[in-house]
Amino acid sequence: MKASLRNICLPRRLRRSLARTSTALLVLTVSTAAAVNVHAENAARPMSAVDHVEIPRLSSPRLSPDGRYLIYRRSLTDWTENKIVRRYRLLDLESGELLPVPEPEGPDESFGDVAWRPDGSGFATLLEREGDEHDQVYFYALNDGSLKKLTNHGASISGISWSPDGQTLYFVAPRLRSDEESRLLDGDWVIEPYDTSRNREIWSLDTRTSRTAPLVTGDFSVRSMSLSRDGRQLVYRRAPNHEPDATHDGEIWTLDVASGKQRRWTDNHYRESSPRLSPDNRKVAYIATVNQALEPYYEDKVFVQDRKENVPRRLLADAAMEALDHAWDKSGDGLYILGNTGVRTDLYHLTLASGELRRLTEGDHVLDDWTYDAENDVHVARIVTPHNPGDVYIRRSTDDTFVRVSDEYADWGRRFRLPRQQAVSWTGPGNVEIEGLLAYPVGYEEGRRYPLVTITHGGPRSSSQFGTWNTSRYVAVLAGQGYAVLLPNHRGGTGYGDAFMRDMYGAYFRNAHHDVLAGVDAMIERGIADPNRLVKMGWSAGGHMVNKLITMTDRFGAASSGAGAADWLSMHAESDVRHTRQWNFGGFPWQENPPVEQYRRDSPLSSAARVRTPTLFFSGANDVRVPPTQSIIMHRAVRAAGAPTKLYLAKGQPHNYSKPSFQLFKMNTELAWYAQHALGSSYEPVYPELPPAEDNAADDPDGPAAVAADDADR
Repeated sequence: MKASLRNICLPRRLRRSLARTSTALLVLTVSTAAAVNVHAENAARPMSAVDHVEIPRLSSPRLSPDGRYLIYRRSLTDWTENKIVRRYRLLDLESGELLPVPEPEGPDESFGDVAWRPDGSGFATLLEREGDEHDQVYFYALNDGSLKKLTNHGASISGISWSPDGQTLYFVAPRLRSDEESRLLDGDWVIEPYDTSRNREIWSLDTRTSRTAPLVTGDFSVRSMSLSRDGRQLVYRRAPNHEPDATHDGEIWTLDVASGKQRRWTDNHYRESSPRLSPDNRKVAYIATVNQALEPYYEDKVFVQDRKENVPRRLLADAAMEALDHAWDKSGDGLYILGNTGVRTDLYHLTLASGELRRLTEGDHVLDDWTYDAENDVHVARIVTPHNPGDVYIRRSTDDTFVRVSDEYADWGRRFRLPRQQAVSWTGPGNVEIEGLLAYPVGYEEGRRYPLVTITHGGPRSSSQFGTWNTSRYVAVLAGQGYAVLLPNHRGGTGYGDAFMRDMYGAYFRNAHHDVLAGVDAMIERGIADPNRLVKMGWSAGGHMVNKLITMTDRFGAASSGAGAADWLSMHAESDVRHTRQWNFGGFPWQENPPVEQYRRDSPLSSAARVRTPTLFFSGANDVRVPPTQSIIMHRAVRAAGAPTKLYLAKGQPHNYSKPSFQLFKMNTELAWYAQHALGSSYEPVYPELPPAEDNAADDPDGPAAVAADDADR
């Protein structure tokens, strides 16, 4: 049975009572058309750039073992401190009331993930408080609201899990340094080697004695860990070291908690992720990016391997679906799979014996932050739609649908006019169908042409999906400014099957860039886009695409490239991840007889002299994924070609901007650039209301201004 989504946030007992008397009065299907009508009638105004940065983001929803309480993290924008802060919300599902939660001791304090104690008496969380040198485990007791520190570990803790009896807590942490090592490092007497990171270990904490002890340690690094349902086995991934690319040489192991005996399950040279043991501990399921012959560069699928066998089985091999996550069902006869099918992510159930695949959700949405509690047979997830950035939903064994239990965005229909989104498709080279998302301008009128902003996704092994609330795209803001927005899912992306994703095998720019231009043409042919007012933008792999397209055509009136590659040879050498890129270009640039010519052909820099498009460039000054040198190279090449250009390097920022001021700066700067160069108009930047300058540290060197490089070097 295909399920709809019910948008009801009521105490469970009341919900069931009403359901018995008049189900029809309760069920509100998530419908784009209905949502648009509500917004058109009630909304006050389009969403601004400030509104978008200020969106409260929910994450890590966790249901208590007895099913009564829901806790989740709520990220908020603190403009005064210029940071995103994470706080808890604890909801009593019986009464619908919000309960007290741990309060921060200062503006720098953000709360980590939550692990409920199995008896439901409280939860463990990760927190760095005053006096702590690293993240430590704290326990919050529901009965008296106390917050007790459980660990005093010498390194930051992650990945906490409780034993079923609630007496032992397992966690992952970096190898501890000796006192002498710490003294030398802290005193700058030694310099750590480049491209190194401390190996991770698995530790246990006895909550009765407060004693900690290492369980898994050695000349390797633990990349992730989970506990079997009966608490007898720890399943973990371990790699030669903790560098990003080392995960491709990692393997799956288990530890028998009682005996300390370890067992190796896999022996290969590809990356496994999310290993989980079946309820009887006889099978392990995991996700990998290989085919059944264990050859690389295929779409992510779930694999199942029996402990008596050496060869795993690739599930749903022919399905056009990327496996994002998975969990064994209650009986162990099947698996729940969170699957990306392009513009949507849904939950599925696969019965292993028969191969029957059942779709449990359906709609123009994305399920995210999904977890499954087998003991209570309950699913918890956030569901993202074009009009909701992700309220929390629960699906119990007694329900046939997901039921909404949080209402963080309940007032949005009164506050904002949000755009209608719909899936669209067109034909790319080779008569291949390409899908994407179209967001209509707020107030769209049939028959009128609008300026079109085309945004390509990152990855490139990913896809643009309904909602798209990330700050690098800000679709709702663009639509509020009168733009139509196209988000193409070009070849090389995921959710459309192996052949579609493998189009970038051997050449990064084979068909993907033509797919994007074909999408622009389709929007023009359908009378939506004005061919004289076109804009191109993207971040990361989306920035790579911008850099390529501006070397091919001058049809875009303006462009913005965020963290985009210019020269693949230097990019390969500089980036912190390199392993998977060998499949795009036919090998490594430092191997014998390297495929240097393919790296050169696919580098936008090689054709940068053709650029005529006014182009912005953005990068984080501390970006190790796509180092800022790539944006510097491309900016200087475009400037030499004579096109208007500016480059902004955000101080101290990684691959994705984390400071609210920089996120806002990028939006304001891009909107002004598009207005000037593509529309021949102007845009007035917007800013939040702040305290007086003397209270806001206006001269803070880490304040909102990015470093610009648009003329001579500075």
